[in-house]
Amino acid sequence: MSQGKTGKETNATSLLIFKERTSPYRTFMFYALVGSSILFMSMVIMFMVWITHNEPIENFHFPKTFILGTLLLLFSSYTTTLSQHYYKEDSGKYLLLSLSSTLIFSLAFVMCQVLGWKSLFDQGFYLNGDAGIAFVYVITGLHFIHVSVGMIYLLYLNLKVFDLINDPVRSLLYFSNQFEGIRLDLFATYWHFIDGLWLFLFLTFLFIL
Repeated sequence: MSQGKTGKETNATSLLIFKERTSPYRTFMFYALVGSSILFMSMVIMFMVWITHNEPIENFHFPKTFILGTLLLLFSSYTTTLSQHYYKEDSGKYLLLSLSSTLIFSLAFVMCQVLGWKSLFDQGFYLNGDAGIAFVYVITGLHFIHVSVGMIYLLYLNLKVFDLINDPVRSLLYFSNQFEGIRLDLFATYWHFIDGLWLFLFLTFLFIL
């Protein structure tokens, strides 16, 4: 009876330690996302105020690559969700496939962003020109930085899973380590935030410009 009680106490202690160790990561992520939300909302509000007090931007054509990039980013959000599912299923190969797909979609999105800026440049809209266009460059540029940060960590996740996928022992340790699941969940939270943020920015630019 005492052994069973001791086992329960040990499990409870381990769970408490695990929560205490993961809490700072979740807290940091929460405040980071709140800070980013405030930053982007402030810039979007300033952009909308400027638009309402100035003449519409003439001869502006919304870059079609921004539309394609939006679809690609939505696909990357879906594959990120799949990676969480495959981690819970202890499926290393499919986990790697979903993470790799997310990386490919995000790289394609980055290319679409660059082509979108080139389209604006070819139309004669420069960063140091019209203030409304400057807002577009700055806001999309800040989002680009957020995507790049996520991609760096995504590359790390890909390399880690690729490195252990053919090693049964390391693979077992990886999938049984709750911290690895937390890392993946935190990345997924960040990536879904980035995707939702871009969708909001995209729709704002699409209907206002």
